Amino acid sequence: MAKAKRPCNGRSAKSKTALPGSLGEALDNAGFTPLGRRISVGGPKRGDEKRRSTTVPQLETSGGRLDRPSAPTWTAPVIEFLADNLPGDPSVAWDHLSITAYEVGCEALAALGQARTIFGGAIPIAEPEIPEVLPRWDDVATAVVWVAAQSNLLGYRHFAGSRGQPSPTGRSRPNIRASHGCGPAYLAPEAFSAFRSLGLVIDGRWTEAAETILWRDDPPEWGIDFTRDDRFLTACSSALESVPADIAAEIETIALVTDDEVSERYALEVKHRAEPRTNDEIRVMLERFHRYDLDALFCRRWRLQDGWLPPDEIKRSLRLLYDPLAMEMRRAFAVRYLPRHPFLSK
Repeated sequence: MAKAKRPCNGRSAKSKTALPGSLGEALDNAGFTPLGRRISVGGPKRGDEKRRSTTVPQLETSGGRLDRPSAPTWTAPVIEFLADNLPGDPSVAWDHLSITAYEVGCEALAALGQARTIFGGAIPIAEPEIPEVLPRWDDVATAVVWVAAQSNLLGYRHFAGSRGQPSPTGRSRPNIRASHGCGPAYLAPEAFSAFRSLGLVIDGRWTEAAETILWRDDPPEWGIDFTRDDRFLTACSSALESVPADIAAEIETIALVTDDEVSERYALEVKHRAEPRTNDEIRVMLERFHRYDLDALFCRRWRLQDGWLPPDEIKRSLRLLYDPLAMEMRRAFAVRYLPRHPFLSK
């Protein structure tokens, strides 16, 4: 049988897996997978501590941030929120701690003309200025939601009467009512300005615009299956019918785990491992990494409202890895577009 060959479209055929005997391989053997966009740390959540009931605060003018008169009204509150709630000292540097939510927050500050990204985070620039071409509103809104949730300023609550609802003892009552398909939540006072300016909350409830933004955080407390929503199904059909040539070529590359790739990995196993994995085990491992590659493609190049992004929109997008909405679209898309490669629809 002839060996499968990977198409030559500029992508290296070399595996991006860890070398045998390395720390990365030890993590692979232990079943380690990427942690995703949020990391839970011990101790009570700020949103779960008993606090005095609050009313929705009025928007205040943020000071100390350079803006331009023609910029959308959400820019100043969003900049202030991110600058104040990312780890680090806003006057020196922000550290994303290798947590995706904070990585996106640092990138958002840079895209809004307030910082320069560096290894491990971002540093404020001497003369901040909001750019003429702004990052996508939906990506900025998602970044704010992720940072708020990671910082325990946003706490999701179960729908009233739902099964498995935890005891409310010691937890702040929700101050955001369920609406437009979204469940109740607690939002800390310091986050209200950014959320309201983005049009995500109004009069203590979620707005219609918030619904698909919150799909991109997919709160388990709400138990919402957006993959059955007509908007998701329509977007999937559109993605299948309009795959750009460069995307098709990249998907074709990702879909193939070649015999050469397996053999190359096996040779490394024999050289560095006392008990090399079998070819079948190596293929399963490589398929998992190729699936991550396809996730990254959808997180980078696809959005619900616009489908496949053209070059100008790619420049305006944020790198939202582990976006649940994009990853679910990858699964639904792969079932129909790549039926001969079922590992990509897992």
